[in-house]
Amino acid sequence: MQVGIDFGTTNSSAAVYDGRQVRLLDVDPRHTTPTIMRSALFITRDGVPVIGSEAIERYLAGNVGRTIEYVWRYVGEAELTLAEFGTVMQALYAPVDPEEPGRLFQSLKSHLRDRSFIGTNVFGVHYTLETLIAIVLRGMLERIERQIGAGVTHVVMGRPVRYAADAALDALALERMRAACHQAGLPPVSFLAEPTAAAYAFAADTTGPNHVLVFDAGGGTIDVTVMHIDAARQTQVLATDGVPIGGDLLDQRLVMGRLLHHFGDGATLGPRRLPLPAVLLEHLGEWQSIVDLTQPRYLAIIDEAIRTGDRPRELRQLQALVSENYGLTLYSAVEQAKVQLSSTSATEVCVEVPGIAIRERITRRDFERLIGPDVRTVAECVDRALQTAGIAPDDIDVVLRTGGSSRVPALVRVLEQRFGPSRLREMDVFTGVAAGLSIAAFEGYRG
Repeated sequence: MQVGIDFGTTNSSAAVYDGRQVRLLDVDPRHTTPTIMRSALFITRDGVPVIGSEAIERYLAGNVGRTIEYVWRYVGEAELTLAEFGTVMQALYAPVDPEEPGRLFQSLKSHLRDRSFIGTNVFGVHYTLETLIAIVLRGMLERIERQIGAGVTHVVMGRPVRYAADAALDALALERMRAACHQAGLPPVSFLAEPTAAAYAFAADTTGPNHVLVFDAGGGTIDVTVMHIDAARQTQVLATDGVPIGGDLLDQRLVMGRLLHHFGDGATLGPRRLPLPAVLLEHLGEWQSIVDLTQPRYLAIIDEAIRTGDRPRELRQLQALVSENYGLTLYSAVEQAKVQLSSTSATEVCVEVPGIAIRERITRRDFERLIGPDVRTVAECVDRALQTAGIAPDDIDVVLRTGGSSRVPALVRVLEQRFGPSRLREMDVFTGVAAGLSIAAFEGYRG
């Protein structure tokens, strides 16, 4: 049994193909659409892993609204050599959250290219990045095998065209992903570029030769592939390109560009009117890094800012965001607003929880101004792919859009300006890649 698995930054899916029909598999029974699984991992204090929608539910139930109170705990000893005293043993203590019910991990795929993310300590157990990903993949494999009633013999796994612009980091990311698949106990795995997989899905239903451009915009990367599909539905990749821009980055642009004033940006402190330390607001760039501000040294800075600052209301909102674990709530509201801006000209980012009351109106024009440099980078990526393929925009017969971020109007316009609206076709944005991977697996792909 050969399976296609699309392990995405935000969402994951899997499918099998029997030569006639693609079957999407229910990889997340608790999701409103079971064929889509949130790429999330929650590890309980007892070391029990939970994946998908349940992972997020467990985190929200146990953490949101919970005030963190650190205590100092002994964590071991270190050997120190001092000029006056020679070598001595120094006891080490660290602040810990004794009531934390578990740790949530999201967007693990985006860290594959990050040399600095080697691993993390979860309740006294060290997990490498590869191990964290392996736990998610193993859980997916178990669900897949239960559904198909047989063991999986081969997997075609999706990968971005480029995990990173730097070739060395791209190679590192792929090496780490291979190691994660091995740790997960997966059968032999082949890797196929995700936009190429989407073209496999298109080729299964098309007739006649076509030049196809696939635009795959996911949570972590945007990938472009130019292909030729002949009359026998054989595919030839003419060019690939990609950039590390995706839905997560677009969410970050909204938070950092429009919401910081709700959390004290611009506040001055004390009689000398000193600026609010930049390190506090820099941590709001990702919901995971907001959690870092719960460390006592940062909480003390926030307390002092509230006491001496000229924007106490906004600074109290920052305090609530941090100490009450509302980071994921904030980013979920931002993601929802971003999605709404794909179908409406204006919306609101609404966060109304104890200690925080935000209703920020965002227009599509506001959003497009914030992501303008990213859109230009994506446009350059599309142009490079065409140039590498040696064909003009008029030679493209079909443009396939897949991935949740492919619905962002500014990105759609990049494609319309080059190819015209009539040639654009939207695939299933969340499962189109998995479908193509399953077809590639059935047809014996072993790349």
